[in-house]
Amino acid sequence: MHRLGLDGKAFINLLLGYGYNVPAVMGTRILAGRYNRVVTMLLIPFTLCSARLQVFIFLVGIFFAPATAPWVILALYLVSFAAVIAMGLLLRLFRIGGWPEPFIMETPPYRLPTLRSVALRSWQEVKDFLYRAATLIVFGVMVVWLLTHFPMNQPPASAGTWAGQLGQAFSPLFAPLGIAWQETVALLFGFIAKEIVIGALAVIYGGGDLTARIAAQISPLQALSFMLFMLLYTPCIATLAAIRAESRSSRITLLSLALSLVSAWLASLVFYQTGLLLGFG
Repeated sequence: MHRLGLDGKAFINLLLGYGYNVPAVMGTRILAGRYNRVVTMLLIPFTLCSARLQVFIFLVGIFFAPATAPWVILALYLVSFAAVIAMGLLLRLFRIGGWPEPFIMETPPYRLPTLRSVALRSWQEVKDFLYRAATLIVFGVMVVWLLTHFPMNQPPASAGTWAGQLGQAFSPLFAPLGIAWQETVALLFGFIAKEIVIGALAVIYGGGDLTARIAAQISPLQALSFMLFMLLYTPCIATLAAIRAESRSSRITLLSLALSLVSAWLASLVFYQTGLLLGFG
């Protein structure tokens, strides 16, 4: 953390980000100094949160053998670690958030949590997920279904539907990454909540064996490029809202959005084009 201009407490927030980005961002309020708080909340979206992990496990199970799949997941975690370090060094170089401050830590009295507090906290997390599943995720999948079935004179989930037209509008940006319009639509709705990506793919590629249909349309290289982009691209709306609330700055929020999108696009472009040059396409 010192190499990134941060104090050791920032590690706790980054570690929390691998579970869920929103409480990790909210936890930055305990950090001393604006530099620590701003840089840490800009780094948290590059952690591989549990919502992204669900999508990766789903895709890795389709494209890779059981002996290989765990290593792919491990590689994605390592890329996430590397992204956090690289982006931290970049932010320190340009002094985003101001200047690092001397670290003075007052050690609080640590106590074991009571069973009641653990149960209450667990219920709050479960309730929060159920709320998100019953609102954002279901709503997002419903919108994907509508976009893939209208206008009604077009075959469902075809290029002529509203979803197809939307995805093809972004094709010039995503085609060099090996990401087709179908996956582009899923990524766009993943901005609402990353869990929607699986539901969106299920709607777009539905009508039979989902895993077989996805495997027939996407190559392993394209799948890895898609996962790499998803690992680094924009955090969900809830995380951006938390960054805006904690930083009290639209500039910092937009910077987080821009850093994620640009780094995701460049990383996927380099990875996919290098894979094609090496003959893995």
